[in-house]
Amino acid sequence: MTNVLDFIRWALIHVNPNTVPSGAVLANGTASNIGTEPWHYLYGTVKSKTTAERIEERWRNHYSKTWTREAYDRATACMSPGDFATDCQGLLDAYLTYELGEKTDVNADYNYCKWCTGKGKISEIERPYELGEAVFMANSRGKMSHVGWICGLDSDGKLLVVEARGLSYGVVVTRLETRPWTHRGLMTKKFDYKEKEPMATKFEVLTPMLRGDGIAAMQRALNANGYTDDNGNALEEDGKWGSKSQAAFRKLLEAHMQESNIKITVNDSEMFAWSIKHI
Repeated sequence: MTNVLDFIRWALIHVNPNTVPSGAVLANGTASNIGTEPWHYLYGTVKSKTTAERIEERWRNHYSKTWTREAYDRATACMSPGDFATDCQGLLDAYLTYELGEKTDVNADYNYCKWCTGKGKISEIERPYELGEAVFMANSRGKMSHVGWICGLDSDGKLLVVEARGLSYGVVVTRLETRPWTHRGLMTKKFDYKEKEPMATKFEVLTPMLRGDGIAAMQRALNANGYTDDNGNALEEDGKWGSKSQAAFRKLLEAHMQESNIKITVNDSEMFAWSIKHI
């Protein structure tokens, strides 16, 4: 089974490079091919050439119902006959069809219902996100009408999504928190997540708390190296990140502030993020 990161790396080739935040850490790192072949968005397409005929067909059969002709022409003016367009699920369908030879043309709701496990409302799932995890927007009828995929972290540790966003945007990278995503799930029916690359964790006190094996591992590491809470006590290795864990983590950061390969960011709320630079 194909690793989901292969799809994410491929998808990032097709984003508008101007939408990739400065300092972002993406699934394919700082590879030079990010955004080298940007694709447009056209509803109901899967890697379709944006010929004049195709643009006109999409107007007649879809966009004329909700757009004015003037707005549609303005949005499609940047599309050349040699360019490609896709819709949201079409980005994944194009990968499966043209890269893996598995002809597929479904919609976001089918993806969620048939291909995803560990799924549900974002507000009800506590586990950490995984690279390549699908995120969805449900419509008023409860059907998934849009899909994107976790593709990395912004420079401040916030999650990023790759998505074919819409006619006026194309394939872009957006921040998860700025878009109205409602559901999430792992596409385990199509992809392998077992060999995933670890995502960096931003250690900060949140509500609900950060939880998980990675948190417990950091607590064990802090204890093993003598970093304590503000009262001098060792941490409870319970996998829950609270103020005591944050205090010990702060001591670790302060002890290494002179190291040239450590970048430390502290904001007004004393939330810390660090990343090891690959020099």
